[in-house]
Amino acid sequence: MTVSPADPAPAAPPLPDPRAIDVPSNRFLLHPIAERLLPLALRLGIPANAVSLAGLGLGLLAAVCYHHWQDWRLVLAGWGLMLGWHVLDGLDGRIARATGTATALGRFIDGFADYGVFVLVHVALALSLPDPVAALALALAAGAAHALQSAFYEARRATFLRRLAGSFAVAPRVAAGGRVERLYNALESRLGHRATALDAALAAAGPAERQARLARWAAAALPPLRLAWLLSANARTHAIALACLLGDPRLAWWWELLVLTALALLIAALLGRAEARAAVTSRRAVAAMPPAP
Repeated sequence: MTVSPADPAPAAPPLPDPRAIDVPSNRFLLHPIAERLLPLALRLGIPANAVSLAGLGLGLLAAVCYHHWQDWRLVLAGWGLMLGWHVLDGLDGRIARATGTATALGRFIDGFADYGVFVLVHVALALSLPDPVAALALALAAGAAHALQSAFYEARRATFLRRLAGSFAVAPRVAAGGRVERLYNALESRLGHRATALDAALAAAGPAERQARLARWAAAALPPLRLAWLLSANARTHAIALACLLGDPRLAWWWELLVLTALALLIAALLGRAEARAAVTSRRAVAAMPPAP
């Protein structure tokens, strides 16, 4: 009697490419430009922090242009300057990694420059409106929403990349910016930059089971994270220019306060559901595994 060989165990589904959650304009335009500029920056010995501060300088020039947003040509100039800042924002990290000079202070300077660009532009726009006090109040509220949404976006993005890299623990952030950065780090942790029950279940699973469960979680998390592109700094840059071209810069602030806040809540719910389902499934799978001999 011929005994047929046992069917091979099904292969675990592949993990998605980590670049799948990259903002398209970063992946296909801005970051390739930064990559082309990297060799030149290294030859000239330009430090990463200087690039971060140069990006802040472009933000200041963009703010000057946006203060005269009634002229569409200056709106386009401001938009272009902010795109230039995005290029430099991608270049500074590449320089730090290539030269081994990445530090907590550099991360703080980079974050300070990122928020500083939007602060400069928002203040310039508010001061250009008929009621600057009311406009500043609206801009301040939108800025607070921006900070929360950005912390949420970066936290969930970092979690996705961390797990795909096979890490199921979170290294604490080193605060170089004092109390302000410690507050931001705590906020980022609360919004998702922390280990969860799913991390514990994945860490306890065997390699094949971990790969399968991780792939299923990633497949469920990928669509909401792609939707989260609208929470990125790139999308906000485009929204500011579009609002000015439509004739009212305040539209960008209402967009941040109302639409993006609702979107962030929806994304959080979708990611939370994917997380909970994957954690329960993983715990059951681990519990059902036979004990090691």
